[in-house]
Amino acid sequence: MKQPLRIGARASLMSMVQTAPILPRLAPTPALLQPFYGAGGDREKDRAALEEDGVFSGEIETALLSGEIDVAVHCLKDAPTNDTSGLVMAAYLQRDDIRDCLVTKESGATLAILPEGATIGTDSVRRTAALRGYRPDINIVPLRGPVGDRLRALGRGELDGLIVATCSMERLGLRDRIAERISPEIICPPLGAAIIALQTREDDVETRKKISKLHHAGTEIEAEAERLVLRRMGGFCNAPLAGYCTTRHDDQAATYTVRARGFTDDGSMAVDIRLTGGDATRVATEVCQRLTRAERLFGTSSR
Repeated sequence: MKQPLRIGARASLMSMVQTAPILPRLAPTPALLQPFYGAGGDREKDRAALEEDGVFSGEIETALLSGEIDVAVHCLKDAPTNDTSGLVMAAYLQRDDIRDCLVTKESGATLAILPEGATIGTDSVRRTAALRGYRPDINIVPLRGPVGDRLRALGRGELDGLIVATCSMERLGLRDRIAERISPEIICPPLGAAIIALQTREDDVETRKKISKLHHAGTEIEAEAERLVLRRMGGFCNAPLAGYCTTRHDDQAATYTVRARGFTDDGSMAVDIRLTGGDATRVATEVCQRLTRAERLFGTSSR
């Protein structure tokens, strides 16, 4: 009998929902899902640690390094910016919708038509800065926690709306609750958005072969370009940094647009750089160089 692959993931509902479908896709290789209930960032006392890199992944990476599990499943935007020694991101699943979305009690709402003084729940530095720049008349209420908890706060009438990741709503089967998919020009997504990454031990060639069928090469190019920006610019989960890489195919050739946006926490100042070229790594490198020069000139970065 084949030994099952031991798949480790955070025990949150969101993590379980996005990890469970991976197991049948590994057939005929059997797989077991091992949830981690104490993963960093999920505990109340760890909320301040969201200002640190990789807060959500420490316990799972330790289990992977020790051989307790064979594969760790991460939301790439929450994974460490730099690879942990001995570990490697071995596969990227095809990317989902990178946009944030507005969720309200009433359908048909948009950010543009929300009434003056409407209350929007979010504790994200990135979303808060964008909202303050786009709708300074909106009241932003700090709100963190699982999507279900935030939806219940909305249902109790504590808020007029929420800003959450579109991919989170879709993965939870809540597509019909989305009032508006927000343009990245209004709220720039986080680097690594909507990508599920599978991590293995660097020397575990056999496991990497078994999960290779799940790998999406196009997503890898975008993911690595975005991780380069994070590394060069000192970004992490809740840093004042956003951006993404997109791919365009034309006449069998691909071009890549990399965007990076640095901003002040109050949204009053921002530097937004985007470039396009045929090599995603080179484009990302040039974006970082230009963003660094611009931030030094205008003094926008609070990282």
